[in-house]
Amino acid sequence: MTLALAVMLGCPLGAQELRPAPGYFVDAMVAITTAENIATTCPNLSFDAVAASDVTTEVMEALAADGFDGKNLQGSMADPAEAVRGKQAAFREKHKLAQDEADFIRICMAGFAEIREASQVGGFLIEITGEDAVDPTKDGQGG
Repeated sequence: MTLALAVMLGCPLGAQELRPAPGYFVDAMVAITTAENIATTCPNLSFDAVAASDVTTEVMEALAADGFDGKNLQGSMADPAEAVRGKQAAFREKHKLAQDEADFIRICMAGFAEIREASQVGGFLIEITGEDAVDPTKDGQGG
């Protein structure tokens, strides 16, 4: 917004228009939170916090390079909630999950599918293996 336009519109000087959230920000936010939720629900998947931290650092650097204020994203970025909800709905649809899915086996299966696909969500998931690991996706196991 130019100074003249700000004065004409009665906006405080220095106020800036909120810019849409970049796709890379929305994608990372959805992938990290989705993977974390899957890992919380699935007993044989874990959340890779180191990978999430690395991606978060990269995203924050990209946001800064794109002119967003990393210390005040709400002051420079429009609310990404609608875009996030859309991507979450697409994920649920892809894996045939209900919005309030409670079947941990179906959630585990979605997590394993994401790992096999090497998707962004799958990149934040780690399979728990070992002799005591339980695979709830196999018949006769799970709770």
